[in-house]
Amino acid sequence: LSLLLVMSSTSAPDVDLKSRGLPLYVTLGVVVIGILVASYSNSSHENLDGKVNEDTSYSTWIIGWIVWAVMRLGMLLLLMFVMLLGVLISRQRSILYVPVPPGTQRSPRDNPPEFRSPETWRLPYEDVWVTAADGTKVHAWLVYQKLEGNSEENVPYTFLYLHGNAGNIGHRLENVRDMHRHLGVNVLILDYRGYGDSEDGSGPTEAGFMQDAAASYRWLIQRAQEGSSSRSGPRIRADRVLFFGRSIGGAVATCLAAQVLRERKQRAGQETLPVPAGLILENTFTSLRDMAMTLFPFLQPLRPLLRSPLVFDEWRSADSLEYLAQNHEHWCCCLMSGLQDQIVPPAQMKEIHSILKKNRPKVLKCFNFPHGGHNDTPQRGGIEYWESFKKFMDLVKSTEEDRRQAC
Repeated sequence: LSLLLVMSSTSAPDVDLKSRGLPLYVTLGVVVIGILVASYSNSSHENLDGKVNEDTSYSTWIIGWIVWAVMRLGMLLLLMFVMLLGVLISRQRSILYVPVPPGTQRSPRDNPPEFRSPETWRLPYEDVWVTAADGTKVHAWLVYQKLEGNSEENVPYTFLYLHGNAGNIGHRLENVRDMHRHLGVNVLILDYRGYGDSEDGSGPTEAGFMQDAAASYRWLIQRAQEGSSSRSGPRIRADRVLFFGRSIGGAVATCLAAQVLRERKQRAGQETLPVPAGLILENTFTSLRDMAMTLFPFLQPLRPLLRSPLVFDEWRSADSLEYLAQNHEHWCCCLMSGLQDQIVPPAQMKEIHSILKKNRPKVLKCFNFPHGGHNDTPQRGGIEYWESFKKFMDLVKSTEEDRRQAC
C-alpha cells in the first residue's frame, strides 16, 4: 500500500518523525519493564507490611503507604523517562535522516518510471558528480534552460535545490519541472551523502550535508566562471544563484549562506565564494531543538540540555539567519509556508519571519498557503503558489543592480 501511495504521489514522501522516534516495540518494552519494576517494588512493600508493629496506628500506616506509593511512582516515571530519552538520543540520526522511506528504493534508477530521470519529463539536463571536501562523491542533476544567443543579460537565475530529509532527487522531479517551466530558471538538485546514488561517506550528518552543499555551490560558481562548453548547454552567472531549501534543506541553505558570508568577512581580500543572491525557504524550522520540543513535548524540562553533545546535529537555522540579517543587507529572502504542515509547525516559519523583520533584507516576502502540507505546498497552492514565486523573482531581478554595486 505504501508503495502505491508513493507511486501515485507527485510530491516527495512525508515521514512521521514522531513514530520513528518511539516505535511501538520500544514503547511496549518500556511499559513492560516499568510494570516489572513496579511488581517487584510492590512485593517488597508487602513483605514490609507484615513487619509493621502492631502498636502502629492505622492512620500512620496509611500515610506511610501513600508516601511509599508516591516515591515508587516517581521512581517508575523517572525510569521510563530516562529509558525513552536514551532511545531518542541513540536513534536521533536514524529518526532525522531517512534516505529510503517505507515503500521506496534508495536510487532514483529504481524509482517508478516517472521519477527516475529528468529525461522522462523532457527536461534538458546534465548528470553531475561533485566531490566534497572529504572526498565523498555526490550525485546531482543540472536541469537548465536552452538559450539562443550569447547575451549575458539573458542568462537565467540558477537554484541550488536542497531537498528534505526523506527520499531521493527523483521524488522532486515534478517540482523541478514546474520551477523550470514557471520560473524559467536552471536547477542544480543534489542528493546528500547516503542518499540516492551519492556515496555514503561519513553517512548523513549536519557536517556531511554542509560539505555536500558547499561543494555543489562551489561547482556551480566554477561552472559559471568557465562558461558553457557548447552553444546549447547550460549558461550560469555567479551573481544569479539562489538557494532553495525545503524542510531540512532550508536549514542547509540558511547555514550555508551564513557560512559563505562568514568566510568572506574573515578572508577579506582573498578569493572566496560569492554570497548568493538570496534564499527561498519552504516549510523549514528554526532549530532541531525547537523541532524536538514540538514532536516530543515531554522533553520540555530538558530544553537547556538539548544541545551538543546530547544533540548530535543542532541545525541552528535561526542563529544563521540572525547572522545573515545583521551582517548583510543586499540579499533577498522568500518564505513559503504551508499552513497544513503536520511535520514542521507553521509557527516555525512565523518565527523565521519575525527574525528577518528585525533586520530586513533588500527583498523580504512571506507567502502563506492555507491548504499546503509539508511536501505538497506547490501542488496544493497551485497557480497562487507560482504567481507568488514569480512576484518574488521579479523583485530579485529588479534589485540586481543594487546588489552588484554593493559588491
